[in-house]
Amino acid sequence: MAVVSIINQKGGVAKTTTSVNIAASWSSTGRKVLLIDLDPQASATRSIFGEEEFEKTIFDVFINRLPPEEAVVRSKVFSIDVIPSEILLSGVDIQIAAHFGREKILKNKIDGIRKKYDAVIIDCAPSLGLLTINALMASRDIIIPICPEYFSLKGIELILETLKNLRIGLGHKVHVRGIVISRYRDRKIAKSTIDEIRQAYGLKIFESYIPDNIAVEEAHHKHLPVIDHAPLSGAAKAFHALAEETWA
Repeated sequence: MAVVSIINQKGGVAKTTTSVNIAASWSSTGRKVLLIDLDPQASATRSIFGEEEFEKTIFDVFINRLPPEEAVVRSKVFSIDVIPSEILLSGVDIQIAAHFGREKILKNKIDGIRKKYDAVIIDCAPSLGLLTINALMASRDIIIPICPEYFSLKGIELILETLKNLRIGLGHKVHVRGIVISRYRDRKIAKSTIDEIRQAYGLKIFESYIPDNIAVEEAHHKHLPVIDHAPLSGAAKAFHALAEETWA
């Protein structure tokens, strides 16, 4: 059973798109998947369920001592279980700052429930605050989605520095499963950036680049996985291939 965080503190890199579509693609091969939305913007929750409101969310798991299994909602469309998010989560960093063991709250909470699944995916907030530290402490691996542009390099450096600090300060080692190239366009600058990332960090870059494809945005608006919304699109084919690449 794998716990994998999808992480990048930079916004606009298709982090949520990667999270929900990898989850749906893994599920389509018969795997039992739980997606935890740990972003206060609740982008993954909205992508899957639209404007539906939930009485119990990941906020209650953190703050109100709710057992995580009581916050789980089934998405029949995506064929995954979800622990939804909400805007109140934006204040959790401050609320748990003084707690003993504050970095391991999520890990301790999901230790029991995660055994029911083949994979748990955590869609992280676009920051490196306490919520994201909780996600990393609960995870064995991370996947880093990036758009192939110059500023992606700095973002990777910050993530790797955070992983180093976790290893040294808290004794927890997180493996970088690989980098997902999102919103890819076949341009010289994109290829140059990808080559620079490969040379600078020696990290695995998944071969299935996710193209800049309108089908992805349409799928979000219709609250569908892109593999169902437009199964013959380049994006759907890329996510199918990426699902197999990212599974470990």
